[in-house]
Amino acid sequence: MAFSVNTNSNAMAALRSLSATQNNITSIQAQIQSGLKIGGATDDPSTFVISQGMRGDIGSLKAVQEGLNFGQATVGMALAAATQISDQLTDLQAKVTQAENEGLDTAVLQSEADEMVSQIAGIVSSAEFNGINLLDNGGTTSGLNVLSGLSGSTLSIAEQNATTTGLGIAGLDLTGSYARIETSDAFNPAESNTFTITIQDGANADVETHIFELTGDGNALTSAPDESNAVPVYVHAVDVDFTANTGDSGQAIIGKLADVMREEGFTVTINEDGSFDISNGGQELNVATTVAAGTTINIDQAGTALADIDAAKTSIGTIMTTLGTYANRLESQAEFTQILTDKLEEGLGILVDANLAEVSAKLQSEQTKEQLGIQSLSIANAASQSILGLFR
Repeated sequence: MAFSVNTNSNAMAALRSLSATQNNITSIQAQIQSGLKIGGATDDPSTFVISQGMRGDIGSLKAVQEGLNFGQATVGMALAAATQISDQLTDLQAKVTQAENEGLDTAVLQSEADEMVSQIAGIVSSAEFNGINLLDNGGTTSGLNVLSGLSGSTLSIAEQNATTTGLGIAGLDLTGSYARIETSDAFNPAESNTFTITIQDGANADVETHIFELTGDGNALTSAPDESNAVPVYVHAVDVDFTANTGDSGQAIIGKLADVMREEGFTVTINEDGSFDISNGGQELNVATTVAAGTTINIDQAGTALADIDAAKTSIGTIMTTLGTYANRLESQAEFTQILTDKLEEGLGILVDANLAEVSAKLQSEQTKEQLGIQSLSIANAASQSILGLFR
């Protein structure tokens, strides 16, 4: 072995070993502080890149989860309001049924019914969550699109129409009447036949007249309008096909007549037996026709309020079913999203989390190595002192 004071290879080897040990201790301490075995790209570049992608997916899924929670809250608000509307309609049905009984003050019942209808309108207007109202399809919102996945897929929630107009109870009249036109097999309308509706006020005085004239030849109508009269007369064309054998059937003509009447603001209901009912917000109507045969006209029929309430309850039931379905879908998607998030976090933990039990054992081992390394370096440094003995 060469004796040199300039080069001490044993000391250099001991120093390298000690430096490596101290670097390991620094790395272990970083793992203990962060709980991560892969804390940066220098630890394991490929694993770190994969973990960053997984962190991004987890963050996105949490954002999706927040959107689903918002959707659930919005639908929940609408469903609660729809349930309240259903309860109000049940109470309103009782008032309408009471009005059918003779001897009761219908004016008082009408006032109570008006308040209930107003309450329903108030429920609809207040069923708004963060600017979204799923019960008023005439409002400023057009449904709700909820992000349901990382691919950008959405769950579209359509707005419903639970307004008093949509339910058909706006202006509900407990004493109103309607006219019914019944048809038979002899019903065979011809060119220029007319159906005349005269609207009357509470004192049975004529207010205005509407003439609906059937025409199939494209010629001028035979009925004369007089819109400037004290009781104005309005004439409306009903275009039909009178071609023999291939033209419109009697039922088809009734359908076209009903469409034109609805355009003029009348409520027309075609019944299964072929008859059709005409009303105009509860006002008294006088109806006549020039069809030669096959028609029977009955005016001052009992009010349609009870039927309107039944139809409204059917409509709100459909709305509640639809909203309940949306709520279930959102809940299911939220649960699935939470499962995906949990699994991604578990996978990320497997990739980057440190096993602290293993880290603790390594720390003790490296600390022992550090002490031995210091002792070895001390011995190596002392070796050069032995050279002095050669010169005594």
